[in-house]
Amino acid sequence: MLGNMLRERDQQYVATRDDATNTWRILDSWSDALKELDVDDDIPDDSSAVKILSEGEFIAVVKEAARLGILQNVPSGSTEEDEEILTEASDKIDVLTQDLEEARRKLNAVEAHPPRSEQFELKELALQTVLKLTALSEVEMLTSKDM
Repeated sequence: MLGNMLRERDQQYVATRDDATNTWRILDSWSDALKELDVDDDIPDDSSAVKILSEGEFIAVVKEAARLGILQNVPSGSTEEDEEILTEASDKIDVLTQDLEEARRKLNAVEAHPPRSEQFELKELALQTVLKLTALSEVEMLTSKDM
């Protein structure tokens, strides 16, 4: 019998949303009304085991539960295995975040000081020397005219 099978569940209430009618059906899976049904039978909407809420009624219940702080206490239904998977994923995210930060630091260091050849460095030094000599000669010309 369906009622006996459902009574063995850990979760008493099951909620589903009907997109066609914008209603929520809440089934009391431990209800005595389900004892007479077979596994293949549909549970009628007028059964005492079913409560139907409109979208507005459901939203009102959720808002009131949020206002009262009840939603924070709702068990997520996650298992120990789910928690382990979440912990592993969180650890991987932490490692990947650290790797990403390290890669960004290296990229910023490369962009700040791009690698240059020795020939480039020598040409840059020669150009700076020429600029200094030119500036010195300009300063000398300016100072010699004033005298």
